[in-house]
Amino acid sequence: MRRHVLLGLSCAMLLVAPARAQLAGDREGSWEAGFHLTDSSSFFVADSFGASLDVEDALGYGFSGSYNFSNHFALMLDYSWSGPDYLATFVPDGPGTDVTVATRLDVTTLQAKGTYYFLDGAITPFVELGVGWTNIDSNILSRAPITGCWWDPFWGYVCERFYETYNQTELSYSAGFGLRWDFSEEFMLRGGIGVLGLDIDGAEDPRTDTLQFDFAWRF
Repeated sequence: MRRHVLLGLSCAMLLVAPARAQLAGDREGSWEAGFHLTDSSSFFVADSFGASLDVEDALGYGFSGSYNFSNHFALMLDYSWSGPDYLATFVPDGPGTDVTVATRLDVTTLQAKGTYYFLDGAITPFVELGVGWTNIDSNILSRAPITGCWWDPFWGYVCERFYETYNQTELSYSAGFGLRWDFSEEFMLRGGIGVLGLDIDGAEDPRTDTLQFDFAWRF
């Protein structure tokens, strides 16, 4: 359902864009700041010992800032987050049965992206490539909680539990293409599809398809 909504927004851009095609698309020398919604597909990854992750599709969001070196080339710094549900299967070191846990991942990605716009005008197709890091937090405790206590001058004696979870940060890469529409001198919309992949040692590299819808302010 989420994917259909984002796809519908992208199609709406195609339908209404020709009526405003004469708007200025001069991007050279401008900065952009915006946010986006991204629908990521499900994926499954397993290692050679039988442990696996079965991750569901999820709707995420993010923020970005970019600089247009010309009407054709831009460099972007992009941050995104999603919280897909997943099943994790753990294989014991010794005798015993596999253990399956159902919970939610916290996935955050920070990437630098290069974007190429094919046309000078307000409506243009584009392609982009990105590289950066993705942090995956399993939300599964890696050890027993630790309780710390201290004296607060306002609240008095305070105790709080601290948790550590299994998480890791991996190199990630992305590629995509889509359509951009500068519907005014200050604002733009983009719709596109792409792929996000992770480089994980000792396991099959996971990859998820993405459908993304962007809104940004140009200044």
